[in-house]
Amino acid sequence: MMLSNRPNKYKKEELWRGIVAKAQQDGDYSLDSIVDAKVVPFYRNQWAVAAAVMVLFLSVSVWMYRSATNHQYLGENQLREVFADAGTLSKLVLSNGDTILLDDQNGLDTNIAYLAIADQVLDFRKLHQEDLLDQEQIVETARGKQLRIILSDGTAVWLNASSKIVFPARFQGDRREVTIDGEAYFEVAHNRKSPFIVKTDGQQVRVLGTHFNIRQYKEEGTKAVTLLEGAVQVTSADKSSRPVVLKPAEQFIQLDGKTGPIVQTLSNPGAVIAWKDGDFYFDDADAETIVKELERWYPVSIGIKQQDTTKKISGRIKRTDSMKEVVDMLRFFDIEIQVEKN
Repeated sequence: MMLSNRPNKYKKEELWRGIVAKAQQDGDYSLDSIVDAKVVPFYRNQWAVAAAVMVLFLSVSVWMYRSATNHQYLGENQLREVFADAGTLSKLVLSNGDTILLDDQNGLDTNIAYLAIADQVLDFRKLHQEDLLDQEQIVETARGKQLRIILSDGTAVWLNASSKIVFPARFQGDRREVTIDGEAYFEVAHNRKSPFIVKTDGQQVRVLGTHFNIRQYKEEGTKAVTLLEGAVQVTSADKSSRPVVLKPAEQFIQLDGKTGPIVQTLSNPGAVIAWKDGDFYFDDADAETIVKELERWYPVSIGIKQQDTTKKISGRIKRTDSMKEVVDMLRFFDIEIQVEKN
């Protein structure tokens, strides 16, 4: 009607008011000021017609964009149905370029490694494929997944969610060396003649035989080594500080952008490795740290609605619990979050 050769002021005004009313229903009040503007016969000027069409197009585009980006937060009943991400797949990337999905029971050659699905154990002690020997292999865990790996020397490695380990199929020479990104717990097989070296981005840990945990998620900006048993020597890759030898229950912390590490003694070092036994264990953690941990486990994106930034949280909850239990725990500490599917 707006482009008709028959001018009809009232129908055009009615049409425009309808557009404005729809925008208001969707929370867009940017067109309100135009409602009372005088309607002129646009059909007499082709440039005015083109401008009117463009305004209408842009208005509809903005409305469609806002509708598409509208966050759909989960309600109480929906939160009860959200568990650890079951739709992701961990993988083994071989040095020959082959990629094997580890959560799929098909496809893993027993000449490479034995995968016990029930216990999520990947065993490389009987690797017989000659072209892989002495070459670096990669294991990556997906969101919501963990994996235990037995290396060729018998060292056991627990790999937390969204983590990666790079290691040789068979250790040779006078040192055993692996690289970690994310979080891993080690029980290193003792071999005094061949020290075990763990490298991370900006850090190196040297051991002879011990139990320790390494945590280095890039998005957290913190590198932490926690010793449970034995002794380790931690060295910064940039040589900015002297090597530090840890004792059991001690934790080495290096903050990105900070000079010098922090070494502290933990009253409950077992809390650091509760993840490998299927628990979230938060000890004086802030809300941001907890949210990052949850997003590595559940298929969700989390926003913090309300929190006391001075409050630290301590609590334990099973990783098999739903998001509802997690939300209830946070509410106990006066922290409100918004959860949407991711």
